[in-house]
Amino acid sequence: PWVKTMDLTNGKITKTDECITELAAKKCKPYPTGTVLVAMYGGFNQIGRTGLLTFPASINQALAALQFDKDICSEYVLFYLNANVDRWRSCAASSRKDPNITSHDVEKFKIVLPPLEEQKKIAATLSVWDSAIEKMEKLIEAKENSFNNLLKELIYSPAKKECWNIVKLGDVSEMSSGGTPKSSVEKYYNGDVLWVSIADMTEQGMYIKDTAKKLTKLGVENSAAKIYPKGTVLYAMYASIGEVSIAEKEMASSQAILGIQVSDKLVNKYLYYFLVGQKERIKLQGQAGTQSNLNAGMVKNLDIPIPSIKEQNKIIAILDNGMDELSLLKQQLENYKKQKQGLMQK
Repeated sequence: PWVKTMDLTNGKITKTDECITELAAKKCKPYPTGTVLVAMYGGFNQIGRTGLLTFPASINQALAALQFDKDICSEYVLFYLNANVDRWRSCAASSRKDPNITSHDVEKFKIVLPPLEEQKKIAATLSVWDSAIEKMEKLIEAKENSFNNLLKELIYSPAKKECWNIVKLGDVSEMSSGGTPKSSVEKYYNGDVLWVSIADMTEQGMYIKDTAKKLTKLGVENSAAKIYPKGTVLYAMYASIGEVSIAEKEMASSQAILGIQVSDKLVNKYLYYFLVGQKERIKLQGQAGTQSNLNAGMVKNLDIPIPSIKEQNKIIAILDNGMDELSLLKQQLENYKKQKQGLMQK
């Protein structure tokens, strides 16, 4: 087995993406089970990532390997490093221009070491939380798969059976993209007009209630930005293509986002779920290189099945229940992580 930074999960390493030959292993000495690995390269998003070998493995030059005496518990060290990962930032920032750390930084990293038996008790307690978190993550993954299957069944299967009319999205909606005022003009920013970004959408999910950045009316007037009415469906065309949300208040957007106002034949939340169901196909299309971004013409040309408004509302109610279940599970997962983090910092 050959361990790289992306194999580190801040927990036990149970598999690797790559293996090397026995000849290569003679040059890259394998480390034994129980070795703690620390990522040294890759910027602030990667440095300090950890892993605990559950089998002998070789590593690349981006990782530091820590082996301990018998009076030190490897799992305890792993948890301690994870709880203090932010300390690597000061190391990297102060020592060089590139945000990386060195093996010397790892050697000098100070840790609190209680007696061995206490280390084992702490590690055992935190392992219980890890197990609970892992089970919850698997449950969420299963629920998400069930939800996606339900979504396909409710919106796509009837259409395949020709039960509903299928129309172009542009025929049952109006669309316009936003704009960005000149960033050098201060009086265009920090006003009262909400200005939604893709980051706001990925952070807040279905409904956008507030935005990180705001424009002044002057900023809107001196740019391509438009103020969308409450209830507008927001659709990401660049970067995180296929992300979708609903504006809970009046707001503007950048040119990366398409604002879609539905006609009386379409419920905005039904459109939201329809576009959620399209997300993976749209992403794969971008990854394949056929089209890295979307444009209004492509979105207008999407085929959408249109049942009656009454049927749309029934579908929305069923999918809302599924979404609520997922939200509760994700909230519980976050609570588990916070409680574990609290224990680690005591």
